[in-house]
Amino acid sequence: MKISRECIHCLARQAVEIAEEATSNIVMQEKIIKKSLEELAKMDFNESAPEIAFRMHQHAKNVTGINDPYIRLKEQYNEIAKKIYERIKEEKWLDKAEDRFDMACRLAIAGNIIDFSVGLKLEQSDIVKSIEGSIKHDIFGTGTIALREAVERAKNIMYIADNSGEIMFDKLLLENLPINKVTYVVKGGPIVNDATMHDAISTGVADLVKVIDNGHSAQGTVLKDCSSAFKNEFNKADLIISKGQANFETLSDIKDKTIFYLLRAKCRSVAAAIGCNQMDYVLTGC
Repeated sequence: MKISRECIHCLARQAVEIAEEATSNIVMQEKIIKKSLEELAKMDFNESAPEIAFRMHQHAKNVTGINDPYIRLKEQYNEIAKKIYERIKEEKWLDKAEDRFDMACRLAIAGNIIDFSVGLKLEQSDIVKSIEGSIKHDIFGTGTIALREAVERAKNIMYIADNSGEIMFDKLLLENLPINKVTYVVKGGPIVNDATMHDAISTGVADLVKVIDNGHSAQGTVLKDCSSAFKNEFNKADLIISKGQANFETLSDIKDKTIFYLLRAKCRSVAAAIGCNQMDYVLTGC
């Protein structure tokens, strides 16, 4: 998905948020904002928004020397998500569901509300609201039956993660997949609140399923910049389960793979590309 005009003001907003999260030093903040806006001024409209955002984040890291400015927030949201995950398990939501797989998919999609890059300021109650809403709302797209059938046919499943915190809700879906066939993918380095190997280990996902990183630290999956090891695994997979907006933005032009996208459509440009309404719960693929 190429960058749209709708993305530009969002990226400009991110420039300020990146600077404020990276440092409290006003001079450094201004330097980061200027460099980020310079990046926007020379952008290529054939790129995706995550490719441009990646370079903006690199400027912040270079200016401050801080590799992971969002680490405190990521740990906070992992803890919040763990509490909600434990409540779901204790109350046996999946055991009581008419369709266990459908419920697991809905909860995984609902967890995608945890996304700092779209400017959402979330309380625990907002995440709970998204989780509870996933049970009541229709899912836009091909639906959970199509994904279940694809899972049953697949021999090699790749599940591409999105954000920290959110991966606790991925865990609910992973527990309902043939885990011996699944490779779970995190980022090769920190960017915003995207999940890394540290998150996979600290949340217990790495105890459940094979976990690899993609060798790159841009949001989404920018294949040309990912490691050869990741690309080999990607090519071997006959089913890709892709979480979140950035993965949709960077993978949706690929037409020769079976990819299912699970996300909340939090911005208008992504919603328009999918054909759904903003904030819809989405499960779509081929």
